[in-house]
Amino acid sequence: MLEASDIFTGLPVSIGAATLEAVDLPPVTLVAPFKGRMMAVADALKAEIGMVLPPAGQCGESDKARAYWRAPGQWLVFGALDAGKLAGMAAMVDMSDAFGRLRLVGGVEVLARLVGVDVQAMQAGQVAHTEMADIPVTLIAVEGGFELMLPRSYAGSAVARIETAMRSVAARGLLG
Repeated sequence: MLEASDIFTGLPVSIGAATLEAVDLPPVTLVAPFKGRMMAVADALKAEIGMVLPPAGQCGESDKARAYWRAPGQWLVFGALDAGKLAGMAAMVDMSDAFGRLRLVGGVEVLARLVGVDVQAMQAGQVAHTEMADIPVTLIAVEGGFELMLPRSYAGSAVARIETAMRSVAARGLLG
């Protein structure tokens, strides 16, 4: 599994009141319950990781895992999962090396320049799938900022765009 430092270079960086850092990902599994098996999957996950899959737009968390809705009928689960526990109930795909994760602290104004989502209205635990400039990204509101999940192939472009927005926001503060 790739480390965050293998995906993102030149981080952490702080500009103005915002800080951008790379965050390592635990194992990531895409879980897609088979038709008519959602309740069986919910029961199996409750026993396995101490939580059921959260509704659209929300992030769920237990002491063993974190999960969020990815698309209709699909969730990403962060943390170790025993594939055998969901055998015959759900399709599962290891996505551990597909994504990179960033944390942006103090950067609401930064993200507001880059995404078409009202990030100022997002509360901790809310999730939004959108584009950042032209990069597909999942925003997860956390205390004090946001986590950004994006395809690792966009790592360099994402950091460059965020740093440019950080500089712009910081400069407005100096002029303002």
